[in-house]
Amino acid sequence: MTDAKELFCDKSIRCGGFYELCIQVCLSVDTKPIETYTNHIWKLENVDGPYDNEFNKITVNIENYEHQGIIQIDKYLIPFRTFNIREQEPVETGYNWFDISFHTAAIESVFGNEYQTWIENPNPPKILQNFLLNAMKKLFNLYSFQLAFIDYEVSGQYYLGDLKNKLNYSIPVQFFIGRENFNQIAEENRNLIKIID
Repeated sequence: MTDAKELFCDKSIRCGGFYELCIQVCLSVDTKPIETYTNHIWKLENVDGPYDNEFNKITVNIENYEHQGIIQIDKYLIPFRTFNIREQEPVETGYNWFDISFHTAAIESVFGNEYQTWIENPNPPKILQNFLLNAMKKLFNLYSFQLAFIDYEVSGQYYLGDLKNKLNYSIPVQFFIGRENFNQIAEENRNLIKIID
């Protein structure tokens, strides 16, 4: 197994875009759910970190825009980041976002070059996809977010409000919402939706 520090510090795999779970959590005025999500992820038994850029352990602090560390998924170690993005213009109508992100170069290096997540028909590793889906469901149970999706470089590109009217363009993304928001979705967009139970 690769040494965690060596993997974390390998700049050749900490590049490229991100394959990520993106969550539109709540209005920006409420930071408690972001604290809950951040603390949950960084307390998981299979997660090490967060670390600074030199692999020194740091304290979780939701004032930080990002945290970075190493996660073990099955037999694989892979560096990852969490981002908490607070839209502040204006803060009363902006949203908090929470992302769990993996560099595409790291995915290909750790799992194999055939696992390209940045192409038109992405091929994510099944165990990584399952981790993100399970993390999403657990986070939803901790606090019912508004919208989530998993894809390449998609953070903040779609909002729950976008789905209330018919979309005039093709979207290759599947959206996840709670049952309480399903009635807000335009009939034409419901085929893009998966309800989280």
